[in-house]
Amino acid sequence: MHKGIRGFFRFVGSVALVFFLGACATGGSPHGGPSGTGVVMSIAESEVGSRTGSIVGAIGGAIVGSVVGGQIGSGFGRTVASTAGSIGASMIGSRMGSQMAADREWTITVRFSDGIDRDIRSKTPPEVRPGDKVSVDNGEIRRH
Repeated sequence: MHKGIRGFFRFVGSVALVFFLGACATGGSPHGGPSGTGVVMSIAESEVGSRTGSIVGAIGGAIVGSVVGGQIGSGFGRTVASTAGSIGASMIGSRMGSQMAADREWTITVRFSDGIDRDIRSKTPPEVRPGDKVSVDNGEIRRH
């Protein structure tokens, strides 16, 4: 097989692998949420990795890893090095992209009138504080 065609198939295979691995990631459902009344027990702020940044980093890493790996060895060894470089750099790029584009998220723990604590996540800073009496409607918190 012609070297250029082999290189093309290696590249296409690497990109397909990146998309396959990216599809394995899970995300929370943005729809609905708990409803009722209760008291805010705690608020925690955290950073959440970006899914878009992760995908872009994985693709960039796969391309760079495939090119660099393709410079090592010859024949089957080159194919193995190219594939390994693509996978390794894809994983590193995914992690870096996710961290660089991280978002903030707040987790508000509310103890509902039934005595059960439930976590509500928000992309914006909450306007409530621990101890506030609140009503929750489909995951949206409002102070009483």
